[in-house]
Amino acid sequence: MSQSFLQLFLMNFRIIYRNRTGLFFALIMPVLIYVALSLLPIGRLFADDVNYAQYVLPGIIALTIMQGGIYGLAYWWVDLKSRNVIKRFLVTPLKPSELMASVLLSRIIVALMQVVLLTLVGWIWFGTTLNITMAFGLVFAVLGAAIFLLLGLIIASFADTYEAAAPITAAVGLPLTFLGNIFYPISSLPAGLRQVAELLPITYLSDAMRSVYLNNGTWADWGTDAGMLIFWLVIITALAYRTFRLQAD
Repeated sequence: MSQSFLQLFLMNFRIIYRNRTGLFFALIMPVLIYVALSLLPIGRLFADDVNYAQYVLPGIIALTIMQGGIYGLAYWWVDLKSRNVIKRFLVTPLKPSELMASVLLSRIIVALMQVVLLTLVGWIWFGTTLNITMAFGLVFAVLGAAIFLLLGLIIASFADTYEAAAPITAAVGLPLTFLGNIFYPISSLPAGLRQVAELLPITYLSDAMRSVYLNNGTWADWGTDAGMLIFWLVIITALAYRTFRLQAD
């Protein structure tokens, strides 16, 4: 690990935890959304021992991870671009891959904090059962966070101001939110929308987290979800790295 990478990582992490407004929206707002949804009188789903609070928790975790990249990181990166901070970084001997990796690592740690906090709320107040397979949830959370953080960086590359970024994030984020297996199973969607949903990375992140949290998945299910997430990660990483190289040139 190079000294420049470590310094960048620590700088990015300090920026995150010193921003109280950002921490509120990153950590507290997802909890409030989860609690509000859990209190809805939807009833029990699929089995007598699964209520909506338990069902929707993995989906909210996936949604929170997705929003941290597509909205949180994208808007922050656009702000840095508007103040020419990124341009000053890219003219230094710092490698674009080091800059990208330092940002990703600091934000992935925040994503893991979100997972732990939401899980504790589900366990303490809504009867979510903790089990040993939840450790796999952290692996899926890292995969999902990497995908959506990189996607946020790609989105930010197409905008220089918040006003330019907002419609792009909305165009990407809204379909992922409502077709992403978060609030309801994609099997309830019309056939055309279901086919679209089956292509989205958040569908597999939600499915993987739900299999882990409800403890009803198999190794085959997890393998499919992990394979699709890795497939998306390879594609998004290549696109993001190419974007950085073009900006650096």
